[in-house]
Amino acid sequence: MVLFFSRLLCYTLPEVIVMTRWIIRPMLQKDAWEISRWKYEGIYAFYNHMDESAPPESPEASLEDSFVVCCNDGQIIGHFHFGEDGRIPTEEKNVYPPDYLDIGLGMRPDLCGKGNGAEFVKMGLAFAKEKYDTNRFRLSVAAFNERAIKVYERSGFVKRLQVTNAYFKNQFYIMTTV
Repeated sequence: MVLFFSRLLCYTLPEVIVMTRWIIRPMLQKDAWEISRWKYEGIYAFYNHMDESAPPESPEASLEDSFVVCCNDGQIIGHFHFGEDGRIPTEEKNVYPPDYLDIGLGMRPDLCGKGNGAEFVKMGLAFAKEKYDTNRFRLSVAAFNERAIKVYERSGFVKRLQVTNAYFKNQFYIMTTV
C-alpha cells in the first residue's frame, strides 16, 4: 500500500507512503544496520546502539512490521516498528494488554529537536491506522525524554503507566491514544 499525503489530501497506492516530503517503505536489513550506526548526543546517547556487528548478509531482506521513513532522495530520516517490536522489556508484568497496537519509533539524530516530531508521529499513526486498521496506539518513552513526551502528548498520547526497563533499569512511561 502507498499513501501520498499532502496537508489536505491522502491518496492510497500499494506499499509505500509519501507525505509532502517523506516516504514510508518496508525496512530492509541494510536499513536496520544503517540506523544502528546513528549516534545521539547528551542524555539522548541512551538511544545509541552498542552492537558493532558487520553489515547484514541479506541486506535486501525486509523486516516484518518495520518501516523506514525516507526523504524523496532516499535518505533515511526515521523508522517505525509495530507490534511486539514496539515494546520494551519491563520488570513489571502484564503492562501490554492486547487492545492496542504498539509503536516503536525514532528519528535521525541530526533532525531531532527541529520541529519535525509532530508531523513525523502523525504520519506514522496515519500509516498504522491504514495498514493495521486501528486507531488505538501505545508507545513507550524514556521518562527523561521530555522533548519526545511533549510531541507524543501533542499527537494525542496520554501517560498511562510508569515502568522500569528490565534491561537498563531506567524509568519509562507507557503512553496510549484514546
